[in-house]
Amino acid sequence: MKKYYLLGFLFLVVALLAIINYRTPFFQQDGGGWSIGYGESAGYPEQIAVDQNSIYSIEKLQAQNDSTVFLADPFFVKEKDTFYLFFEHKKNKTNGVVGLLTSTDGKRYQYRGTVLKEKFHLSYPQVFKYKNAFYMVPESKQANAVLLYKAHHFPYDWRICDTLIANVALVDPSIYLSDSLNILVATDYEKNMYLYQADSLFGKWKLHKKKPIALIGTEARGGGRFFADKKGLVLPVQNCTKGYGYGVSLYRFSFHDGTYDVEREQPFYLKANENIAVFNAGMHHLDVQRIDADHYYYVYDGNRLNSTGKHLNIRGPLKMSYLDFKGWILQK
Repeated sequence: MKKYYLLGFLFLVVALLAIINYRTPFFQQDGGGWSIGYGESAGYPEQIAVDQNSIYSIEKLQAQNDSTVFLADPFFVKEKDTFYLFFEHKKNKTNGVVGLLTSTDGKRYQYRGTVLKEKFHLSYPQVFKYKNAFYMVPESKQANAVLLYKAHHFPYDWRICDTLIANVALVDPSIYLSDSLNILVATDYEKNMYLYQADSLFGKWKLHKKKPIALIGTEARGGGRFFADKKGLVLPVQNCTKGYGYGVSLYRFSFHDGTYDVEREQPFYLKANENIAVFNAGMHHLDVQRIDADHYYYVYDGNRLNSTGKHLNIRGPLKMSYLDFKGWILQK
C-alpha cells in the first residue's frame, strides 16, 4: 500500500513540476543587448506592428558611444515640434544613467548624450510636464527611495526636488497625476506591486488604505506610463514567465468608492518576436501617448538572444509560481 502512496505522490510532484514548467520554463534563454523601437498610428494602437516600425538599435548608439552596453526603458515627451526620448543608458563598468535622443519628425533620432548621472544606478526615466515644468521619476532603488527630479533647463540640468517615498527600495515607479486622482505604483524585490496615493505631486504619498498591493507575481512590475482613456487607466506591466523582459501585458485600473479593481485586459501586447533580430529574446517596456486629436505615438524596447542555448533556472520558476498562486488567492 505504501508503494502506491509513494507512486501517487511522485506522480503529483511530476505533474506539478510539468505545470510549473509549462507556465515558467526551468530552462531559459539568455538575453543580450537592448534596443528601442518607435512608431505612430491614426488611432489608439490596439496592436503594434513592431516589424513595420523604426528601430534605434544598440549598434547605432555604439557608433556614437562605443562603451554602450544597452539602451532601454524609453519614455518620451513631445514639446512644440520636438520629440525628446529619455532612456536608460548602460555603459561598460558603470551604473545606468539617463540618456537622451531627440527628433523633429518622430522618425530620425539624434543622440544628445547623458542628461542625468548619479552615484547610484538610474533607469526607467519617466519624464512628464506638470504645471508648466518638467519632472522625472526614475528608478532610484539603490538610493532606497523614489526620487523626484526637476529640469532647470529642459531637457538638461535635472536636480532632485523631492523624495516621494523614503526608506524603501522599489523598482520601475509609474506615476499618474490628474485633478481627481494622483497615484504611483512601484514594485519590491518580492514581486509585490504597491499603489500609493497623494493629493498632489508634492503631497504626502501614502499606501492605499484599502488595497496597498495591486499585483503579485510574474506580472507585477511596471512596464511603462499609465494611459488614460474613457474607461479609466491602462498600465503596461512586464511579463516574466519565460524570464526577465519576455513580454508586456496591459492591465486596467478602475477606481471607485475609495478602492479600485485591476484587470488583465490584453495579455502579451508585446512579446519576443523571432522575426526581428534585436527583439527575439523579449520586450518589456511601452510608452504610448496621444500627441494630437486622434494621433498616437509610442516607444518601446526589446532585447536579443545571446545564443540559442538555454540555462537551468530552478528557483525562479518555483518562486514565481508560488507568488502567482498567492496573488490569485488574495485577489479572490
